[in-house]
Amino acid sequence: MATNFWESSHCNSWLLDEATLRQARAIDSQYADGRELALIGIFFANVIAKLGKRLNLRQQVIATATVYFRRFYVKSSYCETDPFFVSAACCYLAAKAEEAPVYLKAVVQESRILLSGYGIKTFPTDNTKLAEMEWYLLEDLDFHLIVFHPYRSLATLCGKLGIVDLAEAGEVGAEPDEERYWGTGEGVMNFDDGCVQMAWFVINDSYRGELCLLYPPYLIAIAALYLSVLLHGNTRQRLSESFEDPNPLRRGRSAGPVVSTQSTRDRLLDFLAGLNVSLETISRICQHMLSMYALWDILTDGTDGDDKRRHDRKLPGIATGLIPLGDRRNVYTEKALVEKLLQMREKRESDLAHPADARPLDNKLMEKA
Repeated sequence: MATNFWESSHCNSWLLDEATLRQARAIDSQYADGRELALIGIFFANVIAKLGKRLNLRQQVIATATVYFRRFYVKSSYCETDPFFVSAACCYLAAKAEEAPVYLKAVVQESRILLSGYGIKTFPTDNTKLAEMEWYLLEDLDFHLIVFHPYRSLATLCGKLGIVDLAEAGEVGAEPDEERYWGTGEGVMNFDDGCVQMAWFVINDSYRGELCLLYPPYLIAIAALYLSVLLHGNTRQRLSESFEDPNPLRRGRSAGPVVSTQSTRDRLLDFLAGLNVSLETISRICQHMLSMYALWDILTDGTDGDDKRRHDRKLPGIATGLIPLGDRRNVYTEKALVEKLLQMREKRESDLAHPADARPLDNKLMEKA
């Protein structure tokens, strides 16, 4: 397995542009609008997360399964396949790739139990069907199973590489190597544990969108860290009071922290500028995340605890005015999305059986027949 991101299939084959992703949804867009398609992506990321928890999979395995699901639907459409079946196959394959295999029978049983709550009664009971789907999934993935996640980059940036559990934060095939990304230790900034934990949660949430197909993992980690600094109150206050100068030349002249008159935002921007990344790109990633949160806010599972979970998830962002509230007048339920998906499949099957460009048979030919 590759341990170098720049030489991996992830970097060379699976970093796409937005035009490619729009083309991938060309068929689905005939039966649903952009908002509904984005909500379907969020919904199935939630399904994979729930199935992963039922199978006792680590967060990294769940993230890998979500990436496989996204990659599969770059070449396929929702209305021509069964996304519920694909999501189960992605969890099964990701568990193998991350060296945390689960029994095929267990995946089938847990999938049937989980999906029955969504009204899906057509999940196959034959274990061999899921094993066969695994091969179709491998074919559409071009047998590229290497997935790099932003967790390790986040741990390195925060100077917590030796503290964070690498079994949870690392990538497929990666060995603990502290000099893998940033080498000399420059460009590392100390953050509160609460801030790092919040950035970790932001990375988890990023898989609800298409960021994993658009940007390399280290840029997603930087954007998640930037958002967490803006959301985490203690970190903002600490940075505003004192700031340890990251420049080793200036730091050598003083034994203690250097108090700066710069604003928290300017200090963080200086830190990001020292990483030699495009701040415009980081801004686009942050905007993508905020748009995803606003869209996620209008998706409900219809339970009593859903409003509380939404409130807990969005409270820090609302307090700072960073995360906008979704339009609650147009709330989508998971049941409605499932029905929409089934309607899309029925309409697609009807269109394939009766294409619009079909030519009627000539009367003479019908008489001969």
